Amino acid sequence: MKRVLVTGASGFVGKHLIEKLVLSPDLDIFATVYSSPESLSQFMPTDKIFSLDLTESDKVLELVQSVRPDIIYNLAALSIVQNSVENAKNVLTSNIALQYNLLESMRLHAPYCRFIAICSANEYGLVKESDLPIDELTPLMPLNPYATSKVAQDMLALQYYLAYDLDIVRLRPFNHTGSGQSIDFIIPSLAKQFVDIKAGRIAPKLLVGNLETVRDFTDVSDMVSAYSLAADKCVKGEVYNVGFGKGISVREIIALLSEIAGIEVEVVVDKARVRRSDVPTLVSDSTKFRQTTGWAPTIKLKETLSHVYNYWLTK
Repeated sequence: MKRVLVTGASGFVGKHLIEKLVLSPDLDIFATVYSSPESLSQFMPTDKIFSLDLTESDKVLELVQSVRPDIIYNLAALSIVQNSVENAKNVLTSNIALQYNLLESMRLHAPYCRFIAICSANEYGLVKESDLPIDELTPLMPLNPYATSKVAQDMLALQYYLAYDLDIVRLRPFNHTGSGQSIDFIIPSLAKQFVDIKAGRIAPKLLVGNLETVRDFTDVSDMVSAYSLAADKCVKGEVYNVGFGKGISVREIIALLSEIAGIEVEVVVDKARVRRSDVPTLVSDSTKFRQTTGWAPTIKLKETLSHVYNYWLTK
């Protein structure tokens, strides 16, 4: 059996990835969480869930030495873009430190492990229109501290491959969403407002930030399938974009949610929600990843939006 370590496993994507991986009888799953192990107890035994701060190097060394993983998926990061400007120092130091600690621990205690570095499409930042859709050769022009921290994580992973010949694959996922994502992110925020408006809990006014921002959304189920395929099929040392390949504006998402909810709302731009350092357009060209792995998204955005809307109906 392959021993798999998933860091940041109690987060939105981490839970979905764990839920997928535990279905395989050939994998022995271990996980790290920042909070309580009970957050994953529905999926796996708590004695394989480690609660620790990955910025503490001694604890990470001890963990990797103990688990001796064959595969590491690093999903751990401070990842809320809009908070990263006010919390820049912590975002930068934490995200860089945890990536370094994991890579250094792997070098010392699990040198034959495959490391899946989950980076971010936010690294591309201020993309020229002529560079759309974005492939892996597009220059990195980060617009916020979170994106800068992900560039650093990305380059650390590349450095450890080049310097030590470690088995590292870098993924740059574009936006993904689904059931269980917090309202710190745009689609759950909008879906919850629609649910609250329809239930009469709030006035029929939808508070939004940048209406014309364009993103490329993939359902989280398709995204974690991509992560799993990356561990099996991607080429050591390479970097891959992962995304649906179709852009949609916030305004268009609102129209789809309005159809799903069956209500009309007044759209109000809330200045507090407008990001000063927002990336205008992020649309992926994931041809390289698709050709390497055979992956293709299977869930269309309207279906994903329905899942998110129905999730908030139960809350």
